[in-house]
Amino acid sequence: MGTDKPGKPEQSVLGVLQRSDLSALIQRADTLAQWDQTLRRNMPVALAGQCRLSRYHDDTLFFVASNPVWKNKLRLHSQEILDHAHGLGLHARAIRIKVDPAFPAEPLQR
Repeated sequence: MGTDKPGKPEQSVLGVLQRSDLSALIQRADTLAQWDQTLRRNMPVALAGQCRLSRYHDDTLFFVASNPVWKNKLRLHSQEILDHAHGLGLHARAIRIKVDPAFPAEPLQR
């Protein structure tokens, strides 16, 4: 009798996607998520819960903030963020921040 239990459906689907043409996109999203977590871990806790790294392109880090107040606070920490990004091997020279009122602000889990 086979006692093998089928894997969780979401793990099976992820495995199929990773073996498909979408694997590069999935890897890029995972890398972006890791950079986001690392950069936010080095921010004040309140700020980290109100913003997120959304993209890295052409030596620019793109962030989304929940409102203009947090956008300005993030801008005040921009040099520290760039320093941490260099520590990750990112050659970022600038930060751009957009406000998204629909941003799901949440506390950072440390």
